[in-house]
Amino acid sequence: MIRKIISIKNVGRFLSYSASGDVELKRYNLVFAENGRGKTTLCSILRSLQSGDAAHVLGRTTLGTRGAPEITILVDGRTAAFNAGAWNTIIPNIAIFDSTFVSENVCSGDSVDLGHRRNLYRVIVGRRGVNLARQIDELDAESREKSTEIRYKRAVVQALVPQGLTVDDFLPLREDIAIDAKIAAKQNELEAVKQAGEIKSRASLLALALPEFPVAFAGLLGKTIEGIAEDSEQSMRRQVEVHGMHARGESWLAEGLGFTRDIACPFCGQALAGVALIAAYRTYFSEAYNALRTEITGLRNTIDTYLADREIARMERIIDQNISAVEFWSRFCEITVPTFVGADKVGDILRPLRQAALALVDRKAATPLEPLVPDSSFIAAHAALVVMQNDAVRYNQAVRTANATVAAKKAATNAADVRSLESALVRLYAAKKRHEPGARTACQDYEVALAEKRAIDDQKVGVKEKLDNDTREVIGLYEQTINKLLDDFQAGFRLTGTTHGYPGGVAGATYQILINETAVDLGGPDTPVDTPSFKNTLSSGDKSTLALAIFLAQLDHDPEAANKIVVFDDPFNSQDNFRKDCTVQRIKKCGDLCQQVIVLSHDQGFLKRVWNRIAPQAADRKCLQFSRIGVRDTRISTWDIEQATQARFLADREALAEYYKTGEGIRREIVNKVRPVLETYCRNLYPSEFADDALGTIIGKIRAYGAPHQLFPLLDDFDVLNEYTRRYHHGENPSAATEPISDSELQGFVKKTLAITGGC
Repeated sequence: MIRKIISIKNVGRFLSYSASGDVELKRYNLVFAENGRGKTTLCSILRSLQSGDAAHVLGRTTLGTRGAPEITILVDGRTAAFNAGAWNTIIPNIAIFDSTFVSENVCSGDSVDLGHRRNLYRVIVGRRGVNLARQIDELDAESREKSTEIRYKRAVVQALVPQGLTVDDFLPLREDIAIDAKIAAKQNELEAVKQAGEIKSRASLLALALPEFPVAFAGLLGKTIEGIAEDSEQSMRRQVEVHGMHARGESWLAEGLGFTRDIACPFCGQALAGVALIAAYRTYFSEAYNALRTEITGLRNTIDTYLADREIARMERIIDQNISAVEFWSRFCEITVPTFVGADKVGDILRPLRQAALALVDRKAATPLEPLVPDSSFIAAHAALVVMQNDAVRYNQAVRTANATVAAKKAATNAADVRSLESALVRLYAAKKRHEPGARTACQDYEVALAEKRAIDDQKVGVKEKLDNDTREVIGLYEQTINKLLDDFQAGFRLTGTTHGYPGGVAGATYQILINETAVDLGGPDTPVDTPSFKNTLSSGDKSTLALAIFLAQLDHDPEAANKIVVFDDPFNSQDNFRKDCTVQRIKKCGDLCQQVIVLSHDQGFLKRVWNRIAPQAADRKCLQFSRIGVRDTRISTWDIEQATQARFLADREALAEYYKTGEGIRREIVNKVRPVLETYCRNLYPSEFADDALGTIIGKIRAYGAPHQLFPLLDDFDVLNEYTRRYHHGENPSAATEPISDSELQGFVKKTLAITGGC
């Protein structure tokens, strides 16, 4: 048991607390503290003490201080101390129900995510299951580490494996003492057929194609056009002569004629109608003239294309390739070597021919109607081409003869076994390499790592199977316990379909909410609001009740519950009176089953209900309070719960009396004091009969007892007051906060309350 909180320094609201007075804890401990006074801080301290995780304390270091957190707690004869960021011991048997438990294991706000499912799973399966799940996580980590080791060791082996084989091919190769002789024999066998493979794949010779010079070349040079009037030609010649346009004069005039119109000259703007020179031009540059020019242009393009440098390079490349092919094939068969006399002079012959021919064509283009004859340079160049063409005919005949021989050789050669022989030789070399000292060690290390990983994975399968079996057995019972608790709390829902799985490789639990015999999936943070799910089918009170039921079920199934220190921090959020009563009963039961209970709350009335339920033995129960010291510090001291709750009754009744006399006070606060005053009045009169009953329960008991009960004459007044105040009670009216309050009506009910309780 936790015996005393000796000191807390620099943690949350506890700036420099040191125990003084009678603050020793008992079996049942009720702690009153206003909101923001240190309840959550104490839960964080105890959670850190339970787990040994210093972050729970360090995260709550008092802001604005330089000192480090220091804590001293007396636990059954020994001292648990937090100094220098660590505990000197841990107390693992602490169970805490607070907002952290809810947010970690049940839901965050309105949604249930993967983390909640995983944490809930650990809650359900208990310590044994958690240990098994932890073993799985540890084995997973070992397996991943071993996989990394295997990848590294496989890479070492892979570097030794010859190309064409895999590590899996390499490992099983057996040692052979005759491996060198087998390699030599296989090499000789491969060399015998390897040439056959080259013969089959080698290309034949290529024929040489020389350009054909246009046969119409000379005829086109001498071509003229009959029927052009002599005076028209003379006019054109004279114009060329006068203006010095000898080089391209005729072409320039022919092109310019296409831009003339009858209206005006495009150059000087003078009128052209009736100009004799223009008429002469049109006669001279006729359609026949244009056709001849087009023919000349086409001839020039043909010569420029057929005798281009790329054609020269193509022929030279073919000659070079055939020389290489002849060199190869001469090793395997008798062939007549094709020879080309001008092999090294192709460009020297074709380029001068191109130059001479183009010069003649350009002269013809300048004076299309003037006949030309080939000059000596052209004639010489063309004669050289004819000689080359004749040589090419002989060359191509030799190529055809050689290719026939090559084809016969290919047909007679069979290289089908080369690939299989090469593959066999690779395996022989691999077998030799496999059993060299370095390779033998690398392979052995790799195989050992594989075996170790298989053992880890087999162990994980066994642990997982054991965990699955345990979980299937426990999870159904756990669901039954939760549903029994939900029934006790009169919740309008149950759990169904509770199961487990391994999302993301980690064990997790899931369930459905059963409402009106309809199963609703939990959904998640992204579930649309128009889809029924956890976040829109349960109220805040339902979610709090479910969280409490899960916590209590955990205790019910904990085989070490008798040794547990159970802490509750405001365990009744958004609960109505009935569920508060159920919560009180369960807290009392925890105290009966567990070693120690600590209840933290800001609600004095709730703590009084718990106090009244516990048997009045001074050695078993204790009330403490967290009180403000200055602005930043908190003190733990004894708390007289009877006096505190009685003082509240008197203060509330005094507020009712003041309102009745003067009308001063906030109406909604006044109306919410009526029920507590009536309930406390009845409990004070009949403490054993009404204990911590709510007003509705008190009325029911009086009615059941009948007329002999001393309060029976007040039953009608109680009924009226109960019905009136229910309109403003959050647990019974969702619109309590907005329900309008009539001043005159409230005055009457306050007067009736004061008359019953002796306040006026």
